[in-house]
Amino acid sequence: MKIIRDYESTVYSTKNRLLGQCFTVVENNIRYYFEFDIRGYEAYIKYDRLSLVDKVIEEFRKYFGYINIFYNEDRTYYRAFDDTFTFKLPIKIIQPSKFFINKDRLDSISKYLEDKEVYIPVTIIDDEYVAISGHDRIYAKMLEDAKMVNVYMSDYIPSNLDDFVYMAKENNILKVNQMEILSNEEYNSYMEQMNDLY
Repeated sequence: MKIIRDYESTVYSTKNRLLGQCFTVVENNIRYYFEFDIRGYEAYIKYDRLSLVDKVIEEFRKYFGYINIFYNEDRTYYRAFDDTFTFKLPIKIIQPSKFFINKDRLDSISKYLEDKEVYIPVTIIDDEYVAISGHDRIYAKMLEDAKMVNVYMSDYIPSNLDDFVYMAKENNILKVNQMEILSNEEYNSYMEQMNDLY
């Protein structure tokens, strides 16, 4: 079984797909679709297969760990987690762990997200706050002249995060505004190369 954060499949709503809130599960060459509609600290789930929902929620919370209550699409309660402590950080002190921003996603975030919906998972490496994901969301807030962004300490730390932070610093990417913006095609090509390496 493979869970993919799906930005491409048109079975999803445009907004949730472009915001990275859709996940496709591939199992025995069959695809199952899971779409999350975030509302504050809650999410409503539209899904194909109930038995996979908990595993997909676990994957979803790697990127949206501040979401603590989940409902079925018909608004019935599904599951809850303990509240996640969130706080604000100055954008300029957050160390990126990636190198590029996808222009299409950046444009989508600027179009669809409200300020209250932006929360970034971070961790501390060598006494610095490091963004685990959500770099495009931070960049979108910078374009709106925001100086601070909501963050939370993530329980999920990718195994190669230290390597990516080291490579970012080696390439003088010390702040999010130093990340290069790439077209969707260039970004996807870069990601394929990174996936082959890691």
